[in-house]
Amino acid sequence: IGDLYDGDGIYKGEAVEGIPDTAASTGTIFKFTASYTPSDDVLLYATISEGFRAGFLNRPGGYTSKDGLYTVPYEFGSDDLTNYEFGWKEDRMDGNLRLNGSLFMAEIKGLQTTIFDPSIANLFFSDNAADAEVTGMEMDVIWAPETVAGLTISGGLSVLDTEITKTLTTSTDVVAGDSLAFAPELQANVQARYEWQMSGMTAHIMPHLAYSDESYSDIVRINRDLMASWTMLGLTAGVTTDTWCAELFIDNLTDERAELARYY
Repeated sequence: IGDLYDGDGIYKGEAVEGIPDTAASTGTIFKFTASYTPSDDVLLYATISEGFRAGFLNRPGGYTSKDGLYTVPYEFGSDDLTNYEFGWKEDRMDGNLRLNGSLFMAEIKGLQTTIFDPSIANLFFSDNAADAEVTGMEMDVIWAPETVAGLTISGGLSVLDTEITKTLTTSTDVVAGDSLAFAPELQANVQARYEWQMSGMTAHIMPHLAYSDESYSDIVRINRDLMASWTMLGLTAGVTTDTWCAELFIDNLTDERAELARYY
């Protein structure tokens, strides 16, 4: 293997018998949706759909871990997803309340993940590391109460349960039963916008609140770390005319430091 790479671990590009120099994926995916409207204000739907991400070649293909248990594949395949979803869209209270939601389950086969492990190679590489499942619910609501003219309240909610169901790699850093990366169990947001007329202008004020549960940054244990939950509060206010508008906003009144990524 050492003859195929230079001192920096970069593949030299020579064609070698038995080692692929191209990666390709073939197949067919489909999507099927059925909907039903029991009334003018309600729509129900069910969807089954498939998706994939094509595989490609690994630059450090053939490198082996120091314990000899894992070898970087020269080529890894696509990962495939099958999604089952049931949802609804409805208007209530004479159109003053709109409620949308869905329940879903996704099965992932051959989940691709990127790994950086200097005990194997000094380059990033990828592998079909695991099978996984995702179940969850999503909802959003918009309410304009009749008793308070100019007020609109809206919000959203996401609930997730993710799990690695099967480990496909010989690496012990991917463990069945662990959650997937960047998959908070709960996320939610709410905002209330109030508008009123003032000296020929339309004025508004809108506080907004967002929350995200804690989650992990990777499925590879040597790389992953727990990202803390966060709550953010903001405020927007402004005025609008037929020809111009002005707005002031504060996005982070609580000075929260939301973690977007984290590594060991």
